[in-house]
Amino acid sequence: MSDDGLLPAERKVIEQLGDMPLDFRAMWAISNVFRSSAAIRRHLEARVLAPDRLSWTSFVGLWVLWVWGELEAHAFADAVGISRPTATGVLRTLERRGWVARGRDPRDRRTVLVSLTEAGRGKIGDLFPRFNAEEAAVASALSPDEQDQLATVLRRLLRSVSTGADAAARTGGSSRR
Repeated sequence: MSDDGLLPAERKVIEQLGDMPLDFRAMWAISNVFRSSAAIRRHLEARVLAPDRLSWTSFVGLWVLWVWGELEAHAFADAVGISRPTATGVLRTLERRGWVARGRDPRDRRTVLVSLTEAGRGKIGDLFPRFNAEEAAVASALSPDEQDQLATVLRRLLRSVSTGADAAARTGGSSRR
């Protein structure tokens, strides 16, 4: 494997671990997915979310409710990819800002349902086009064909590690309509 185009961190790994029987190709692929997603997340937080004092997790929570509609609280946590205790804190913050409402399911009073308020729909409706414009700016480093290829490859990786519960959360399988 050639080291042409490697990042400094990758060169350091070869320097330190190059004599070990490791699968460097797999390491580069997966570590660069992680590094890229973390860098893009930081970039989007700074450029789009910070002016609204929104965390990444709060933004994802608004987006999930915007796309999937009302969800049971546990399904919300699963769809956002956070623990239930973390979801409670995120929901408390979003509720305090007037963007989310929580209520009891009339069919089962033990179940908490979460939904966007009108103000929440307005906030994500205003915010998401700006977010998407910045996504497009970041993605413009790739040609349209490369963007399609990247999306295809990342979907394949995601499917290879997803569990049934993960899939249900991503497809809204646990939502209430």
